[in-house]
Amino acid sequence: MNLSGEPAPTDRPSHFDTLAPVASRRVGLLALVALVYLVVSGGAYGLEDAVGIAGARLTLALCLIVPLTLSLPTALMAAELTALMPVEGGFYYWVKEALGPFAAFVEAYLTILYTATDMAIYPVLIAAYLAFVLPLGPAAQVAVGVALIWLSGALNIFGARPVGNTSIALMAAITVPFAALVIAGFPRLLHWTVPAPSPHGGDLLGALGGALTVVIWNFSGWENLSMVAGEIENPRRNYARAIAIALPLVTLGYLMPLTVALSGAGSTAAWRLGYFVDVGRHLGGPILGFALAAGGAVSAFSIFDAAMLWVSRMPYVLAREGYLPPQLARVWADRATPATSIVACCVVFSLLMPLGFVALVVLDVFFYMGALVLEMWALVRLRKLRPDRAGLFVVAGGRPAILAVVAAPILTWLATFGLAVSHNDGARSLIVSIVLAAGAWPAYAILRRRYGGPPATL
Repeated sequence: MNLSGEPAPTDRPSHFDTLAPVASRRVGLLALVALVYLVVSGGAYGLEDAVGIAGARLTLALCLIVPLTLSLPTALMAAELTALMPVEGGFYYWVKEALGPFAAFVEAYLTILYTATDMAIYPVLIAAYLAFVLPLGPAAQVAVGVALIWLSGALNIFGARPVGNTSIALMAAITVPFAALVIAGFPRLLHWTVPAPSPHGGDLLGALGGALTVVIWNFSGWENLSMVAGEIENPRRNYARAIAIALPLVTLGYLMPLTVALSGAGSTAAWRLGYFVDVGRHLGGPILGFALAAGGAVSAFSIFDAAMLWVSRMPYVLAREGYLPPQLARVWADRATPATSIVACCVVFSLLMPLGFVALVVLDVFFYMGALVLEMWALVRLRKLRPDRAGLFVVAGGRPAILAVVAAPILTWLATFGLAVSHNDGARSLIVSIVLAAGAWPAYAILRRRYGGPPATL
């Protein structure tokens, strides 16, 4: 590898796009749509636990509500701020410019926390779906997971464009089995029957909080690819266009299979991670069941691979900002990729031990939503600090629209706290989340003292 011996400069905005490759290596619109789809969704896999927790009716209702209260506002925020600041490092620099260095560090710190839990979820998903296809023991599952981590790392080292092009094929591989499921169950759509109500044992708050946490996890992440804005063709225009295309695809990708599977459903107690495979076997026989199981494993890898694209830029950005060792800011000049940062991420993810799907999702959603609050605050502040938006995408509707965009996701998040109120496990996860989040200040002080931190002014 032709690694640059010097870290990228950190003291001038003109260096924000250090990773920007030549035009022929940037991610085009179609690949960006596929990447957004995979980063946010990757198919209906992962929703099964929500059905098992809250039942059919509440889960279907949440899959209608959350796209409006969380996905759409976050997508609008991401489109506006990417158009305003299409820089490598995306949401970190939005928060830094609007709220200052410490807030930006907190944004990065929370992002790293939810990324660590998020990346630990995918080996759980891979193992759950591979178990339907291959008789893999625990050691084999770990070996497969580690191999896929390093395969993803290799793809990312060779650049954003190969990852984007691969994502188009992977998106198709994920979509086809669910399309077959919907076609096989089309009579259920024509004669759809309302599923039976699910008893919650008097714990409606806990059921709502648990299911909503899983649904939020499945519908979040619209701003994440702003982290690689410097590697996207015409990000000011294409990011908003990609989101506009991907949002209905993601929503329908969840609702259509779920609607087919839950038509006239009685008890949903058997719904668990991987249950779509059982639905496929029932509607289309063993071949469709096998296709959905294989698709689940492909989905988990696809999401991991797409996430690695932006996640690996976080250590790179923090190293350039003076919070991490400067070696992490080195760039492979031939491909304009932060190869050292990518390898470091692969090492860390290989060491992560899954805690179980729902437990990980609770931690993931808390940290993600905390970071999202800072991004929404930045949206409001940058309206005042940088009012000149001629020719750029702006959320229409003035102050009332901005207030709605900011408030809706936060109110949606607050509803998940019913899980903490109702369950000891939920309360424990919330306490752990708060304690870990509170570590932002000492981490900031220690790393700033150790590596110097960013300059006081740009």
